[in-house]
Amino acid sequence: MTVKLVSIRRSIAAASLVSLGSLPLAASAQAFSDPSAPTYTKWQAKWDERAFHNPHVLVGEVIDFRPYRVQIRRSSGVTQRVDLKHGTRIAPEGATPTPGERVALVGYYSRGTFIVNRLIIR
Repeated sequence: MTVKLVSIRRSIAAASLVSLGSLPLAASAQAFSDPSAPTYTKWQAKWDERAFHNPHVLVGEVIDFRPYRVQIRRSSGVTQRVDLKHGTRIAPEGATPTPGERVALVGYYSRGTFIVNRLIIR
């Protein structure tokens, strides 16, 4: 009888692990975004006039570009280095930002860090 009880307990434990494995983990990586962030995919004429949605768009001139990182000089003269996440889209597709080009970084702030969803080249 003891062997049968141990076997039943193991079956229940195994079933519990299998069912828990199908639940999402709280610490797993998730794609967060701000639903109020604009969905721009092309350069907007108003950006040339410094008119843009400040919490979601940074506009500047490229100083340096490396994989997953861009440094821009904003119109105020402030230099800002921004990390790009895996999945950041660059428009036009296939282009690589080069020093001197104007770009718009479209995204949102999360805990003081600007998260770039799209980098749009002028």
